[in-house]
Amino acid sequence: MNSTLKSMLIAAAAITSVSAFAQDKATLDLLVKKGLITAEERAKTLDEAAKARSASGVNKVFVKEDATKRLTIGGYFQAQYQSFDYSQASTASGVTTNSSAPTQGSFLMRRLYLEILADVGNGISGNIVLDTSGNTTSSSTSWLDRAMVSHASEIGSFDLGYRKVAWGYEESTLTSLFKSSSGKLSTVERGITNRYWNEGENRSLAGSSATNAEKAASDGRRLGFGAHHTGLHYNSVPNPQGFEFGASVVNAAQGRFTEGTNTNDLAYYANVAWNNKVSDNEAYSVGVTYGNSRYFNSTGAVNTLASMEGYNPFLMAKYFNWTFQGEYMSTKVKSSLDDANNTADGDHTPTGYNAMVVYKINDNWEGVARYTSLDTDMRGQQIGDGERGFKAAGSSGVGLNYDKSSAIYLGVNYYFNLEALGQQVNGYNAKIQFGIERAEFKDNLTTTSNVNVLSSTQVKATIDTLRLQAQVAF
Repeated sequence: MNSTLKSMLIAAAAITSVSAFAQDKATLDLLVKKGLITAEERAKTLDEAAKARSASGVNKVFVKEDATKRLTIGGYFQAQYQSFDYSQASTASGVTTNSSAPTQGSFLMRRLYLEILADVGNGISGNIVLDTSGNTTSSSTSWLDRAMVSHASEIGSFDLGYRKVAWGYEESTLTSLFKSSSGKLSTVERGITNRYWNEGENRSLAGSSATNAEKAASDGRRLGFGAHHTGLHYNSVPNPQGFEFGASVVNAAQGRFTEGTNTNDLAYYANVAWNNKVSDNEAYSVGVTYGNSRYFNSTGAVNTLASMEGYNPFLMAKYFNWTFQGEYMSTKVKSSLDDANNTADGDHTPTGYNAMVVYKINDNWEGVARYTSLDTDMRGQQIGDGERGFKAAGSSGVGLNYDKSSAIYLGVNYYFNLEALGQQVNGYNAKIQFGIERAEFKDNLTTTSNVNVLSSTQVKATIDTLRLQAQVAF
């Protein structure tokens, strides 16, 4: 009887081990402890269960095509709390009036990224990155962050498809020594200057019935210049001790499905950087990126007969616990209207710069400080264009277009201690970020005879932003 019971227990454990290995391991341990089976029988049962699991395909991923050499699945998600405190000082006829709006606070899932990378051999691969949060505003398809076919060889890598072009260190990886991505940002959010160039264009007048003069006069606010474009991209082989370079020929309008709407609606980007990695504790990069593009309205459906050309010099340095990043952005937005519409607002040259310092206190903690400044050259920018998520109402200055803005950010980051493959890991895989930012917007604009001018009633707006964000990457 005891032998029969023992055999039944072993068989039952072996069968259920195929679908619940950890639970049935505990069950077998209990049977050994009670003296119903021996340790050798326990080990044999676990071995048979492991073989059964392997044969059944449990804990395996099967690709559809046999030619796939390697399939990698990754991603990350961020949960965030944000709070905005708004105040303004309005000056008219020499009289200054102070007012404010109620504090706005909310929780959100900032990013929900899922990445699939398929390596089919001979340097050929495919990469898809999805973002189901709906918070990607540098693309007309907010759920897609990347989709491209790539080929890598000794002369560099070519990507055909949808990805970011090189423009701005907060947005793109400008050098292999200083990797950049949304998951590796030292600040909770990107700065005002970066958002002005790289977030989706959002001018208020986008109707096809508007005249060319009206379109040119409303050629604000954000440029939609960098970030996500569909086309052909090239990057040289990473070189930590010398020059790296890259180039992109893409659709001028941001987005995945946006095709050209004129005879030549292509954009061209190029970048070069010189690297000097002295050691793991000391590294330097200096370089410049260049871009030439058309200007589109917020739907990407109508070419506004304007072109953009700009450059972006940058400097990056790491010295032991200190990291410094600085850059300057300048782009000329040039109207190509005919003489019949020469009363339009004309050309603009927005400029801006970022400067950031990061100090690594220890393996877990680091402090961050950033200053960013933007001059739109009378094109205009609303508060929500620079401060992501700001929608507070109740004050007259909230919806105005401002010519100039600046912001100071102070924050701390905490990286959790993790163990992977027997080694200690302190990185962006699990982190919490906390930051406060004070931004000022001034020199508000109005439009007179299709020309942007300073308003007679001046409003200086101040926004204090607090953000707390947690991230897990895998």
